[in-house]
Amino acid sequence: AGARGKREEEREREMALSLWTLLQAALLFTNGFAILNEERFLKKYNITLSSGQSEFYGGPAQSSSLKAQLAGFLHACSYLRVPLIFLNIVVILVKTLFG
Repeated sequence: AGARGKREEEREREMALSLWTLLQAALLFTNGFAILNEERFLKKYNITLSSGQSEFYGGPAQSSSLKAQLAGFLHACSYLRVPLIFLNIVVILVKTLFG
């Protein structure tokens, strides 16, 4: 009975939802958003980046609709590509060294 309880404890520890796993999940989602091609992805749903902005690029949002916010979010995620490279390298190194 003692060995079985020990195996269950190890299994629970492996499956535990920790801050590290949450950070990895956030990193994976951010990677996914960062690699999306804005024009091609948004065109499919009839959303344009300029639909929620004024005439000059990057101006204040005229519309707070969900579509405009989605377009702005995807545009903002594209600026995370360089920092994501370094974060991915750190995660790969940590996973390689510590499992």
